Amino acid sequence: MTLETATALSSSEQKTARTGLIEAAADIVTEQGGPGGFVRDLFGRVTPEDLASYDAGTLADLAARARAFLAEPRRPGEPARLRLSEGALVRGGRAREMTILEIVNDNRPFLLDSTLAELTEQGLSPHLVAHPILGIERDGGGGLIRVVGETTADAQGSLARESFIHIHLDRLAAEAGERLLDALAAVYRDVALATDDHDAMLARVAELATDLGRAPTPMPESETEEARAFLEWLTEGQFLLLGMQQHGIDGEGHPLVEGSSLGVLRDPGATPLRRGRTPVDYTPEILAFLEEPQPLIITKASVKSRVHRSAFLDYVGVKLFSGLGKLSGEVRIVGLFTASAYTSPAREVPVLRRKVEAVVQRAGLDPTSHAGRSLLAVLESYPRDDLFQIDIERLYRFTLAIAALADRPRVRVLSRPDRFGRFVSLLVYVPKDRYDSAVRGRIGTYLAEAYGGRLSAAHPDYPEGSLARIHYIIGLSDTGSPEQDPAALEAGITALVRTWGDALREALAEAHGGDQARMLAARYGDAFSAAYRDNFQPEVAVADVAILERLGDSQPRAVQLGRRQSDSAAQVRLKVFSRGAAIALSDRVPGLENLGFRVINERTYRVVPTGVEDGARIWLHDMLIERATGVAIDLDALERPLETAMLAIADGTAESDGYNRLVLEAALPWREAALLRALGRYLRQLRIRYGQDYLAGTLSRHAGITRDIVALFRARFDPALVGDRAAREAEIRAGIETALAEVTSLDDDRILRRFVNLVEAAVRTNFFQRGADGHPRETISFKFACARVTAMPLPRPLFEIFVYAPRVEGVHLRFGYVARGGLRWSDRPEDFRTEILGLVKAQQVKNAVIVPVGAKGGFFPKRLPPASDRAAWMQEGTESYRIFIRTLLELTDNIVDNAIVPPPDTVRHDPDDAYLVVAADKGTATFSDIANALSLEKGHWLGDAFASGGSQGYDHKGMGITARGAWEAVRRHFREIDVDVQTDPIATVGVGDMSGDVFGNGMLLSKSIRLIAAFDHRDIFLDPAPDAATSFVERRRLFDLGRSSWADYDKSLISEGGGVFSRSLKTVPLSAAVRAALGFDRAEATPTELMQAILRAPADLLWFGGIGTYVRATTETDEDAGDRANDAVRITGAELRAKVVGEGANLGLTQRGRIEAARAGVRLNTDAIDNSAGVNTSDVEVNIKIALMTPERDGRLSYEARNALLADMTDEVGRLVLRNNELQTLALSLAQRGGLGETGFAVRTMQALEAEGRLDRTVEFLPDDATLAERMRRNEGLTRPEYAVLLAYAKLSLHDAILDSTVPNDPYFDRELQRYFPKALRERFPDAVKAHRLRREIIATALANIIVNRGGPSLVTRLVDGTGADVAIIAKAYAMTRDAFGLMELNLAIDGLAGRVSGREQLDLYAEVQDLLLNRIVWFIRNLDLSGGLAPMVARYRDGIAAVEAALPEVLGDEARAAIDAREAELTGHGMAPAQARRLASLTALGSAPDVVRVAEASGRPVAEVAATHFALEHAFRLDDLAAAARTVPVADTFDRVALERAVAGIAAAHRKLTAEVVADLGAGPDAVEAWVKARGAPLARIRDAVDAIGASGLTVSKATVAASLLGDLVRAD
Repeated sequence: MTLETATALSSSEQKTARTGLIEAAADIVTEQGGPGGFVRDLFGRVTPEDLASYDAGTLADLAARARAFLAEPRRPGEPARLRLSEGALVRGGRAREMTILEIVNDNRPFLLDSTLAELTEQGLSPHLVAHPILGIERDGGGGLIRVVGETTADAQGSLARESFIHIHLDRLAAEAGERLLDALAAVYRDVALATDDHDAMLARVAELATDLGRAPTPMPESETEEARAFLEWLTEGQFLLLGMQQHGIDGEGHPLVEGSSLGVLRDPGATPLRRGRTPVDYTPEILAFLEEPQPLIITKASVKSRVHRSAFLDYVGVKLFSGLGKLSGEVRIVGLFTASAYTSPAREVPVLRRKVEAVVQRAGLDPTSHAGRSLLAVLESYPRDDLFQIDIERLYRFTLAIAALADRPRVRVLSRPDRFGRFVSLLVYVPKDRYDSAVRGRIGTYLAEAYGGRLSAAHPDYPEGSLARIHYIIGLSDTGSPEQDPAALEAGITALVRTWGDALREALAEAHGGDQARMLAARYGDAFSAAYRDNFQPEVAVADVAILERLGDSQPRAVQLGRRQSDSAAQVRLKVFSRGAAIALSDRVPGLENLGFRVINERTYRVVPTGVEDGARIWLHDMLIERATGVAIDLDALERPLETAMLAIADGTAESDGYNRLVLEAALPWREAALLRALGRYLRQLRIRYGQDYLAGTLSRHAGITRDIVALFRARFDPALVGDRAAREAEIRAGIETALAEVTSLDDDRILRRFVNLVEAAVRTNFFQRGADGHPRETISFKFACARVTAMPLPRPLFEIFVYAPRVEGVHLRFGYVARGGLRWSDRPEDFRTEILGLVKAQQVKNAVIVPVGAKGGFFPKRLPPASDRAAWMQEGTESYRIFIRTLLELTDNIVDNAIVPPPDTVRHDPDDAYLVVAADKGTATFSDIANALSLEKGHWLGDAFASGGSQGYDHKGMGITARGAWEAVRRHFREIDVDVQTDPIATVGVGDMSGDVFGNGMLLSKSIRLIAAFDHRDIFLDPAPDAATSFVERRRLFDLGRSSWADYDKSLISEGGGVFSRSLKTVPLSAAVRAALGFDRAEATPTELMQAILRAPADLLWFGGIGTYVRATTETDEDAGDRANDAVRITGAELRAKVVGEGANLGLTQRGRIEAARAGVRLNTDAIDNSAGVNTSDVEVNIKIALMTPERDGRLSYEARNALLADMTDEVGRLVLRNNELQTLALSLAQRGGLGETGFAVRTMQALEAEGRLDRTVEFLPDDATLAERMRRNEGLTRPEYAVLLAYAKLSLHDAILDSTVPNDPYFDRELQRYFPKALRERFPDAVKAHRLRREIIATALANIIVNRGGPSLVTRLVDGTGADVAIIAKAYAMTRDAFGLMELNLAIDGLAGRVSGREQLDLYAEVQDLLLNRIVWFIRNLDLSGGLAPMVARYRDGIAAVEAALPEVLGDEARAAIDAREAELTGHGMAPAQARRLASLTALGSAPDVVRVAEASGRPVAEVAATHFALEHAFRLDDLAAAARTVPVADTFDRVALERAVAGIAAAHRKLTAEVVADLGAGPDAVEAWVKARGAPLARIRDAVDAIGASGLTVSKATVAASLLGDLVRAD
């Protein structure tokens, strides 16, 4: 197999093209009757790219001509036959003339390389080279018989082998051609001589090696052995033998021994030695060698080799001795050392190894040491030819000198004259950064002139280090030349390479000295452009170099300000250094103008330090700038602030806007200007009417006041301030006020005061904090006490954190110390706070069911890349989120070892504040793990409870919890119209798609859903007559698919006339079925019109599960809705035709839109009610994690076990959360059931909340008193969405009041804490639950929730108005009532009737329990001292009420007993448990049980006896009828209702007192009552008759009041 090196780098396509070209040319030759195979023989090994320029016809012609030349007669052994011919090549459409060189020769080694070497020597470059070795058969006269290609020739060993060289050159003139042919003829003669005598020469060298030392010699044996080894080494392929001859000694002569010449020296004219250009046989130096005790001489011949490579022949002289040991002659060997001779280690080469050893020994260095290894490295890299020729003494000196260059690089010249006087060998070392081919030429010319010779060779080398080495050979004239002073040569060469850079090096040496100067000089000596060198002195460059050295990846830019004598006082010179890329003038000018300058002129220079990559090159922008105001610039004072400001702007640490002018105009550091910018940006979010440029301009115009505002900020927050902080603040504040009095512009005054106000309203800042790197934070943040902020839009949070950075801005609003809410990725840079404020109002309502109150945050990434690069876009948004979270944590207290730890370097003007938790929201759904990682990184006490819903938390989508919570609201709506959403078909339309959490999960909560239409941001789905079961399965498939869309829906499953249509379509055709389903009579519609039709569809359910606000009120504008993306789609609440709306997504409707829809008969709540389960779940998760911190820290629970426990509790957490959704919606239904009466109490509740400063009806879109009065005149009360808001506010108010009381401390309420948590947690770690850090908050939340859920939003207000009790007493009275009467069990029993009784009937049962609750709470408030512990009292009254219940069959009249029995039977018939059915049936009778128990306790009689007495009196006075009539009395307003309730309470109180009187005086039971009646006689009879008459005449509020008074009189009459 033949290795074809010519195609090693060619592609398969190139090889194929070459083959095709050659075959085509061969076909042409064959068609012409010629040997086509010769084309393959000639060009088959030519590199494909060399052939690519030729066409087949040209190749065929060239091959035919070559074949004809080969066919000319030639006998073996004859000299080479050479021919030059002309040809033409068409390349690129142009004809190119060429000369074709062809040589036929006997095949020998070295033919081609010798040919190419000669071409190079003559400055010729071949374009195509073909060199086939052909098998040739010729006749006796040399005529060609046949030609066989190489492969065949290998097989035909009898054929002669001939070399055919075919080379294409540029066109040669006739004279040049003749010169070339003559030279090549000489080359081939030498090749023939050398190859013919090769074996003889090799044998002769071996003979010399063998004979050396046999005869006695005057030389040391070691020298002889080394010489013998060297000769043997030559025969081992280390030396290409080209010629030999022997000279004898005859007296003073040294005649050539006849017949001794071999190889090229057989040529009589060949002489290896010359002096100048004169051939010589011997020189004095050679004669001296013959006298030396050395067997060998190794040097360079005076002539170049024409064989193999064009280089001066190597000369080896071997002394000959007679048998008597006398010098008898010399054998001269010429040739070329082979490549292996040059690459073999010098320590392994005979002769050289002795030199190396001698130098190392003399140096006295350990070869294994660093210095020893360095010395050996010098010797190994020493030019090999010189190493053979140099003497040991000179080699020693040179080696040490070269080694020293490593420590102190410099220009160095090491000269060695040839011992024969023919040339001088010089090693010249110059800095690599000064070296190039031009420098090499200049130095060679200089050296040739210095020695009066000629430059024979220059061989550059680039050893390790900073110096380049050039090995010069200077040929000398016949007369030779004296050796030159190396120092003079070095000085001359130094002058030759001296540059502006050298002056810079000298300046650097003066400025720095030592290694630093050398390092800088090496890097920057040639770095500056010619334009820079023309304009700046090296001394200036030294200062620039110092700046350049500071540049790097982390600091790619630098600036320097200065001033020249010619510059005016308002002007300065600015140098901007930019690494990696130039800064366009258009980018520089705006930043400078924002700083208060204008640009006069500029120049840009490029700086390229040595060795840097393109990305590290530097541009220097030199600019003359002038202060825009023309005022003089105090450069000494402003130089540093301006430079740091410019750098901050350049690297993005500071933004470029009008606030930067404060650096120049107010002499503020850039970061204090950024502080004011941050305050200005916050004012923008507060909707100040002035633009940012005007705000910044105002601060610049009033620079003194601006400095005072910053001073006030420092006085208030600088932790390094020493002294009386308050006094310092007051002093500065007074100065500001004085200065403000001089401000004439009202706008300016307002603006400056707003800045002052923000400083005074701030309670914390991170401005003075330092990061881990010791630098200030990248953000500037403030925590504001919102009550102090002027003109803040309502509602006002308790606290607010504003985060500013050039990269991101954000805000976090908190309505309490323990507050919680999601963080949103906003896309509204100008008003993201407005967006967040709108969300936090809903969050407040949602958070009424959880421990924390409402909070909400949002951030806007300001440096997002184009959204088309999704990965980069998301990465930047995520990092902005991280910055925002870190900053929030930086301002928040921590808890370490149960102690509050404030943030470092932070002055606090507010109480301890360690509770900060966040959640996901739009754009941050997957960010919880990121937030928790930051919490853990910060060591925040909440750990991974900081952000709920992470990978180690509850997956809301996996649980479907938000949708399930909203579904509970939907079930409640439908249950009350007797529709079971789990079994009855529900025609549904919606917003969202199945990949979404709320929509996807929601549409899988019932198999009876018939989804007829839906849309998301991509597609519209229409299925006018869906099969519920089939469509449910397909929806499940899409949900499980993950990132699905409606386009993935199996179209074959869609009912006739339906389909999936892109929102990008121009129009959508609508089938009759679709039109009927949507109630939309159009044959086609635009996507927008179709989506509006879906929203207006007469469906059973409209389900919101996607992002956007789609319904507003008629009185609102689309701008009011705050969702521009859906302006075109949005409809009004009056247009809704769905029976029920499920608002699983946030802000599906505006609040006024909800109210409008509700007033039109649509059943709906608010988003805060419907989708509160997600918030609730997150809160439970956080509080579970807080509880589990205790067993985690004490080692009882590992992190992994904690996560497993969390997972195990998922289902129970879901049940706990959904219970809140059930109860909240039930509370709203009961409030609506209360009608106008409840509305009246609601008015009082709103008034009370307003009085607290908690509620702003305008903000919450609640009607004022006049509007409600008008509604009530139309028999219309509050709507369900309005009650939803009121419900939340009632809970929030109650929560705060309970938290401020001692109620959470009562051990009795531990049960509320226990009920909050899953059973597994309570049982495994009861101590962790009991000692929960938020124990009080959880109890307060649980109580507020259950009290308002069960009692209604107006319960507390009614109780306060009716009894004057405080919240603590009310909460205890609630617990007393609930637990003494077993109301929890009763309500659960009523829950079980769902679907078994009508919705209205079930609601009536709940209302009955609620009425008892309200009534008996009042009783317990008025009749018991609840200031102590509850447990004993609850136990007494629970047992007493049970005793009354047990006695009822015995103590009630037949009619009452029959009524209870009948109702009990009815309830048990519906599936209620007997015990609960019995109690619920007896509830009216049991209402007076507490009175009975109290009398029994006072009298000491059994409860049953007292009950018998009590009910006998009730029967005697017909009080049961009176109470029943009172419950139906119509009332005109709230006060009538209160009066009626007080009257009923008065009747009950009189009843109890009369019972006590009877029991005390006459005993118990009906008989005692009868005796008591008789005893009281006529007065009692008159009162009883009067009461009977009142009851029979149609009870009113006034009559009830009279009846209560009469009965009271009866008691007093005693």
